[in-house]
Amino acid sequence: MIVSLENVFKSFQVPGGAPLPVLDNFSCEIAEREFLCIVGPSGCGKSTLLTMLGGLEKPTGGVIRFSGERSSSGPLTTIVWQDYALIPWRSVIDNVSFGLEIMGVPKHQRKAEAMRHLKLMGIEGFDQHYPHQLSGGMRQRVGIARALTNNPEILLMDEPFGAVDAQTRMVLQDELTALWMRDRKTVLFITHSIEEALLLGDRVIVLSPRPARILEEITVPFPRPRSVDIERDPRFTELRLHIWDLLKGGVEKARIEPEATSAGTH
Repeated sequence: MIVSLENVFKSFQVPGGAPLPVLDNFSCEIAEREFLCIVGPSGCGKSTLLTMLGGLEKPTGGVIRFSGERSSSGPLTTIVWQDYALIPWRSVIDNVSFGLEIMGVPKHQRKAEAMRHLKLMGIEGFDQHYPHQLSGGMRQRVGIARALTNNPEILLMDEPFGAVDAQTRMVLQDELTALWMRDRKTVLFITHSIEEALLLGDRVIVLSPRPARILEEITVPFPRPRSVDIERDPRFTELRLHIWDLLKGGVEKARIEPEATSAGTH
């Protein structure tokens, strides 16, 4: 396993109030080269989990262990955000090479690496453009190219296709799958879309409402390469409905429990 989370707990202090629990007794493992998808209700703690794995937040309790090691060739983790997080005053190529610049890689080398990944994403002709000159889909291609240029061991993706239209989303899903099958990097992919999780993932973890707990871990049975044609498979429909039932049941339980607690105080 490249990542292990053991009884991870995370809470945030609310001004003037009690701590707000976000993750509760969260334990899972991520295998090397695995494409792991996580689905859960809005606000359940999916992004908090990702930012802890990315080193931007620390758990309140529990342990996160990595078997990988940071090296001069790249960081352990890199995050691709839903809102692109591109630097508006830098050109596309300067955005993509920014991580290498921070690491002190010589200019000619980082430009060459940036162009190589822009070519892989099919946008090498836009290297001198600025983010505001690009469509949403192209901005996300820049974000993915930037992440891959950093050569992380683990690619963390926070609903990366959530802000693009349905057609662009399907194209980006195909492109990401092709890149993953070529490089086989470990990917943790957060999504609201059950269909997207089943299309992309080797495994899907379904989370409860906040504080997030694992409701079920599902191994995706479909062979690779995959396309949207798998949605015609009866097993796909069965799994999609099963995951939806888990999510719906978790939300309904979360609504009932506070009501029961409240009733018990009167």
